[in-house]
Amino acid sequence: MNKKAEKIRELQEKIKKYNEYYYSKNESLVSDVEYDKLLKDLELLEAGNEQYKIFDSPTLQVGSSLSNTKFKKIQHKKPMLSLSNSYNVTDIDNFIKRTEKSIYKEMNIENKLSYILEVKLDGLSISVIYKKGKLVQAVTRGDGKIGEDVTENVMQIKSIPHFLDEDIDLEARGEVVLPLSKFIKINKERLENGEEVFANPRNAASGTLRQLDAKVVKKRELDCYFYFIVEPLEYGLTTHKEVLEFIKNKGLKTTDIGEKISTVEELDERIKYWEKEKNKLDYETDGMVIKVNEIQYWNTLGNTTKSPRWAIAYKFPAKQVSTKLLDITWQVGRTGKVTPVAELEEVEVSGSRVKRASLHNFDEILRKDIKIGDRVFIEKAAEIIPQVVKPIKEMRTGEEKEIIAPEECPVCHSKLEKEEGFVDLKCTNKNCSAQVQGKIEYFVSRDGMNIMGFGQKIVEKFLELGLIKDITDIYNLKNYREKLEQIEKMGEKSVDNIINSIEESKKRDYSKVLYSLGIPEVGKFLANLLAEKSKNIDKLINMEKEELIEIDGIGEKVGNSVYNFFRNEDNILVVNKLKDYGINFSLGKESKIEKNIFENKTFLATGKLEHFTRNEIKEEIEKFGGKNLSGVSKKLDFLIVGNDAGSKLKKAREIPTIKIISEEEFFQMVKNKNEN
Repeated sequence: MNKKAEKIRELQEKIKKYNEYYYSKNESLVSDVEYDKLLKDLELLEAGNEQYKIFDSPTLQVGSSLSNTKFKKIQHKKPMLSLSNSYNVTDIDNFIKRTEKSIYKEMNIENKLSYILEVKLDGLSISVIYKKGKLVQAVTRGDGKIGEDVTENVMQIKSIPHFLDEDIDLEARGEVVLPLSKFIKINKERLENGEEVFANPRNAASGTLRQLDAKVVKKRELDCYFYFIVEPLEYGLTTHKEVLEFIKNKGLKTTDIGEKISTVEELDERIKYWEKEKNKLDYETDGMVIKVNEIQYWNTLGNTTKSPRWAIAYKFPAKQVSTKLLDITWQVGRTGKVTPVAELEEVEVSGSRVKRASLHNFDEILRKDIKIGDRVFIEKAAEIIPQVVKPIKEMRTGEEKEIIAPEECPVCHSKLEKEEGFVDLKCTNKNCSAQVQGKIEYFVSRDGMNIMGFGQKIVEKFLELGLIKDITDIYNLKNYREKLEQIEKMGEKSVDNIINSIEESKKRDYSKVLYSLGIPEVGKFLANLLAEKSKNIDKLINMEKEELIEIDGIGEKVGNSVYNFFRNEDNILVVNKLKDYGINFSLGKESKIEKNIFENKTFLATGKLEHFTRNEIKEEIEKFGGKNLSGVSKKLDFLIVGNDAGSKLKKAREIPTIKIISEEEFFQMVKNKNEN
């Protein structure tokens, strides 16, 4: 793999991890500024190297992969897109110039465009659907195309009416937030009860709305502000300003901040105003949103894969403070990766006391030329984990010390190595206690076996008491009930919850179990693919290296990793023990392909697809027995055409046997054939 491919892969995995923590675990690991820069770097690299662009690249994703919950999955009538971000007025100016160029020059329109400036709420996006004025459904954004049905929980939010002031059909979209006053109150109560406090209002709101107990939602008093309706033209609305007024008149809550503006200068002035005034609001806001006011141009301007071209978000600058870097400590993760952590002179950032910050890896320390004793800038956009931005070299005294990479694991003292092509130092001892703890935390995570109650401190305690030594021991904890109840802050109810969740995890899908094993290079998508192709763990274990590599989407690196994983006696022992405990290691009947409706049919997709990535639509085709071709020829039956289709479409038109269809027609084919 060449350097560009390695860099793309590294960025993809890094951003996926950040997405996983942000959307699934309700935790932020990096500042918005840093995240957006990484995403932009990846977009630029992928643009010139399409062959390395994977189907689930973060550049193609709007939100999250749906979490493993009991909530029903619902497809949105119209995708819930995210907004492109900007951090300076120059970006806003460029946005306006691009927009007006498209409208004035290409459409020959002379009317002056106007824009609406709104506050950008930092919460959880929601879509609520009313039928004849009655609230019938509420769905989270999810991955933008499919969300989770949280209707029962939304019914507990007082600011979302169960009935509108008029008997109409309406789909409105807004942001669920936890008011800052409620956030402070809840955290105070949790602290008094010995519970872990919420990191920030956004995480608290997101976690609350996904509660399985609606009573918890009601108790925490969430709030919601609306800013959009689906198909506004159907209601005779011609501007976004009218939409905001319409929403309010129908009994839905808005922020009442929707300022009509015509110039960049006005936008700059009002953004600066709200940057100061935002602290007076009772909800968290991390920026402003600028939208083209005239709705008739929205479809003309269109969307990218992720974002509308008629709107942009301005993010308030991350707050930076300076402090002294006292030392560097090294942490060991489940894969053996050794990560440097900055130990800081305690300082207040965005309302909380901070004395540790991330440095990612030793190469990062060298690149930024950071030394122990330096004054450093750290930033914490909103309420996220602080990062060391850079040293203030002008304040050096000459007493600063170089940071030296460790040669031994700080936990087990085994030799550290750096894998070829990677920047991270790794512990070579697979029995290192830090790695064992990391593997257990990975196994019980939401995307894995989803076992509740296994926080970091609990896992540490279980290991300390010798109750668990590896992931298989989790299923023997029910035999240590008395010891569990003696652990501080556990109690009978907590123990019941943990044991019940452990038993429930035995029913998890085969693909979830594969993911939980922590096979190197195998994430959620590849775990699903391996589960579908192997059907059961025994077949997967016995598959030859060549068989694995030949699976479309696996490749040599992953194939080798999977093959080697199951040639390790310790790993096989773990699998066998899990089998004995009744873990599900086979594909259930419900996962099997329903019909080979595209049997003997060939497909090819071209252009920019709205509902699928290229690999996703290939999966759908293969799921129903079809075959994907790489080029246009007489062997092709169907060409699925997206926006900006080029030479493939032109060539297909010259072959009369090829049927050219849209994404919508492809959807209809699947629907019709399944109904027959």
